[in-house]
Amino acid sequence: MSILANIYSNLSFLERNFFDFFYFLKYRPKAKVISIGNLSMGGTGKTPVLFEIIKELQEKKPDLKLMVLTRGYRCPWEKSFYELYGKGEHPFELTDEALMLNNRFPDIPVMVGKNRHHAAILGEMRYQPDIILLDDGFQYRRLYKDFDFILWDAMSTPDEARLIPEGRLREPIERLKQANVILLTRCESASKEQIEFWINWLSQNAPKIPIIKAQTLCEGIFKYDGTRANIDKKAGLLAFSAIGNPKSFYEQLKQAGYTILSKKEFRDHHRFTEKELEELTKEAQSKNLALVCTEKDAIKIKQKYAEKMDLNILRIKTKPLSKDSFISFISNLT
Repeated sequence: MSILANIYSNLSFLERNFFDFFYFLKYRPKAKVISIGNLSMGGTGKTPVLFEIIKELQEKKPDLKLMVLTRGYRCPWEKSFYELYGKGEHPFELTDEALMLNNRFPDIPVMVGKNRHHAAILGEMRYQPDIILLDDGFQYRRLYKDFDFILWDAMSTPDEARLIPEGRLREPIERLKQANVILLTRCESASKEQIEFWINWLSQNAPKIPIIKAQTLCEGIFKYDGTRANIDKKAGLLAFSAIGNPKSFYEQLKQAGYTILSKKEFRDHHRFTEKELEELTKEAQSKNLALVCTEKDAIKIKQKYAEKMDLNILRIKTKPLSKDSFISFISNLT
C-alpha cells in the first residue's frame, strides 16, 4: 500500500505544481473567492458550513451579491454546465447539494460543472457577484482563491489521516499549511480526548493556522414548504434516510427531544421509488408515527409525494463552539 500511496503523492505533487508553473491557466475573478473544502474523501460537513457562511454574509450585508460554484460530482452535467437560479423544479439527477442550495437560497445563482474556471467567467458575466463561494474547492487549481476554509472531521481516526489508498487523504498533510482556517467539525459527537488529540495533531502539522472547533446542531423540523412542523415531542418518529452516516441523523433527533420508534436505512444517495415511499407512509400511519427524514433525502422526493406522506424534514446547522461567526475570520473580504 505504501508504494501506491507514494505514487499517488507524486502525481498529486505534479498536478499541484503544474498550475503554479503555468499560472496563466488560472483565472482570477473580479469577485472575491471563498473556498470550503477538505483533504479527505467522504463527508466532513461541508454543506452545512457553506449554508451557515451564506447566512452570515447575507445577515451582515443584505445587498451583497453571492454566487456558488459546485462540481456536480457524477451528475449528468458534471462535464458540461447547469445553472440553478430562482424557485422551481430542477432535474433530480443534479446533486443533492446543488438542489439543497437552490431550495434554501433560490436568489443565489448556483453554477454546476467540473470546469469552475468556465463557470466563474460565465457567472460573472451574468450576475456580477461580489463574492464567489467555491464548494469543495481546495483541490481546484484553475481559480485564484482569496480564502480557504479546510474542514477536518473530529470523528475521524488517526489511520484515516494517510494518503489514499492507505487512508482517506486526497493530498499530503503538508497542504494544511496552505489553509487560512481549519474547521474541526462534529465536535458535539466527539469525545474530549478525540478533540484534544486532533487539536494537537493539527497544530503540529499546521502550526500557524487558526483552528475553530465547530458543532452540528438541530435547526428544527420543517415541512416541505419551509414552514416549521408541529410535532408533539411525546409522539414517536419513523426516521428514514439514505445518507452515509445515519447515526448522526438519529443523534440530532434525540438531542432535539424526539423519540425514534422505527428506523429505515437505505444506501447512500439512494433514489426513493414511489413504492418505497408508499410503504413508509403505510407503516407510519399504522403505527401512528410521524415520518421524518434529512434535508438531503427530502430534496430527492417530489412535493406531491411529500405532501401525501405528511413528510417532516430535519434541518441542521453548523456553528463554531465559540460565539464567533465563521465570517469574522474573513472580515477583510466582506
